[in-house]
Amino acid sequence: MTEGNSEIVEDRRGWRLVLVGTLVSSIGSGLTLPFLVVYLHSIRHMSLPLAGVVVAVSGVTGLATGAIGGSLGDRLGVGRLLFGGLLISGAATVGLADARTPLVAAVAVALIGVGESVIWPALNALVASQLSSPNRPRAYALRFGVLNGGLGLGALIAGSVVSLSRPTSFEVIYVVDGLTTIAFAFIVGVGLRHRPGFRTHPAVGDEQEMAGDGYRVVLRDRRFLAWLVASAMFVLFGYAMLDGGWAAYATVIVHASPRIVGIGFAVNTGVIVVAQLGVAHLTRRWRRSRMLAAVGVLWSLAWLMAGIADVHGLAHLEVDIALALSLGVFGLGETLLSPVAGALPNDLAPKHLRARYNALGSTVWSLGTIAGPPIAGLLLASSFPLSWIGLLVLGSAGAGLVGLNLGRLLPTAIDRPLAPDEQSEPSS
Repeated sequence: MTEGNSEIVEDRRGWRLVLVGTLVSSIGSGLTLPFLVVYLHSIRHMSLPLAGVVVAVSGVTGLATGAIGGSLGDRLGVGRLLFGGLLISGAATVGLADARTPLVAAVAVALIGVGESVIWPALNALVASQLSSPNRPRAYALRFGVLNGGLGLGALIAGSVVSLSRPTSFEVIYVVDGLTTIAFAFIVGVGLRHRPGFRTHPAVGDEQEMAGDGYRVVLRDRRFLAWLVASAMFVLFGYAMLDGGWAAYATVIVHASPRIVGIGFAVNTGVIVVAQLGVAHLTRRWRRSRMLAAVGVLWSLAWLMAGIADVHGLAHLEVDIALALSLGVFGLGETLLSPVAGALPNDLAPKHLRARYNALGSTVWSLGTIAGPPIAGLLLASSFPLSWIGLLVLGSAGAGLVGLNLGRLLPTAIDRPLAPDEQSEPSS
């Protein structure tokens, strides 16, 4: 297989190890994913606005270190970068279990942000090093399905063991989460040490040309910048509000139990696991810009369903169903977004700048996590908490429109890269 003028030798064994590590670490992440704001507010007794600010610290550090990580990944190899990021994030997560003051919690969250700012772009770039371009969209979809299968399992376990009356139950899940992340680090450091992508790739062109490229070339790519704008909106009005704001809304505003939070995230990941591979086939038929527009529609509907849960007069069961279904619909939108978000930066990037393209994509996530949690904390603590729902409905719809507009900028070969039954598919 070829990519440009370079021969691509696929590394299926390394790809399978990435899936194994993803599954292991995602089970631990699922234990804690819905609960950080709840943990800081209800267990460590911080106000909702302060908890939102502490959570946002990860975005600040991620923003500061993400671009540096991209440069290091292109110079040293994305596997090495991934190994270091996993170790930092895992150790900081273990430390978060004993964070009893806002300062200690902020330091732990800051280190987690440093680790995560390099983990996700390094993973995306590593998959691109292991598989050829036609096989990447399905590979990203499959990894996203495995990730969410682990997250769902972890969320179900957490929902059954954590209790607001037992603070130690929250401490335990953060320790386990950190240890599973460290386990993934050792899978990468040992299993992928001699495989493609772990060390830096062969030079493309002479060294002087590579040294002169850097982020200036990336920032001159108008198509990629347009994608970053769309991605930023999806993060701000989607993921940044889902990870902390939704759980706080459900437990503090709607007065649902932590068990429902765990069930809701399990529904979310269950929908993703069931639908992801089927949706991956749509990437061969749908334009990516239209898939992004569909994400905006689905996420607007999901936030509306969450708002229904706060309608007066509903029975507890009806409230629980509305909350769980909102995350299920959100998950369906995620299945449409993940193949685009994983493949598009790597399809636009020259091989020797792949880590930088992915790093800037990750920086968008950092921006969202900086702005999202404080906004959620302020609106949910206001006299009209449903204003938070209204903002997310409008913001998600706007993100879909921006995504649809990408169809005017992207070449057809990138907006709709594969025709039906045109290419081979990666196996797991």
